[in-house]
Amino acid sequence: MKKISFIMMVFACMIAANVCAQDAQVFIKITNENFFSHCFEDCDVNGDGIVTFDEANKTTKLVLDRGGRSNIIEDYSFLKYFPNLTIFSVGNTTVETLDLSCLGKLEHLGLMNAAWLKKLVLAADCNPEITYPTGDTKVEVTHAAKDQIIAFKDSGIKDFCLRNKVDANHDGEISVPEAELVTRLSFMNFRSFIRNIKDYEDLKFFSNIEYLHAGMTYLETVDLSSCKKLKEVDLSDCRMLKTVVLAKGCKPEIKYPVAYKGEQPKVIYK
Repeated sequence: MKKISFIMMVFACMIAANVCAQDAQVFIKITNENFFSHCFEDCDVNGDGIVTFDEANKTTKLVLDRGGRSNIIEDYSFLKYFPNLTIFSVGNTTVETLDLSCLGKLEHLGLMNAAWLKKLVLAADCNPEITYPTGDTKVEVTHAAKDQIIAFKDSGIKDFCLRNKVDANHDGEISVPEAELVTRLSFMNFRSFIRNIKDYEDLKFFSNIEYLHAGMTYLETVDLSSCKKLKEVDLSDCRMLKTVVLAKGCKPEIKYPVAYKGEQPKVIYK
């Protein structure tokens, strides 16, 4: 299976760590003798030596300060794959600005190893208990605008949005204003990128969508009632579909999947 580089130099001084993409899933490979084995072994739920998108999404605690003083982390952008962290401790780093606005559920934050840190950005309404580095370090704490960055319930939808170039300012996040500019959105699978959508609630931020390819899902009910301007919907990859929920008065042209057990999905309005 073809492998392509997905994240370059996530850890500047960790040559032994191998981060790659396969089938467009992030795999953090764990070995028994390097930094990853200390910091990410708890995330590897099935014990196969890799951390996938789904495993990262389910992780609630991540401690990166167990790898020794020689391992320096300068790029924390990978944290967007860990949106449900409640406990997080940074590794050894010299960064002066640390943006953790993607971690909206943080309750405890350890900054003991961030001796050079000057500015910390947290998610809106996120006020974790913080352990600061020792010494005279003064850290400015700010919060991201509440109505700007979308905290996606389904990280798969965010991944598709990034691939669909919804991220207009290229900051690796999707804001509400960016979402509101979208009129066409596709979650279809292409090339080796396969991702099942598990929840469509995030569509509430895309209020102006007229065309939607719902992508692949095993949900029996697909709720699109938040998209009141829909004109065309492709549900052909919704393999187990039984019910489609639309906004009252919204009657788009719908492409259905092959009838499941001979039953055509029903449409309800709310």
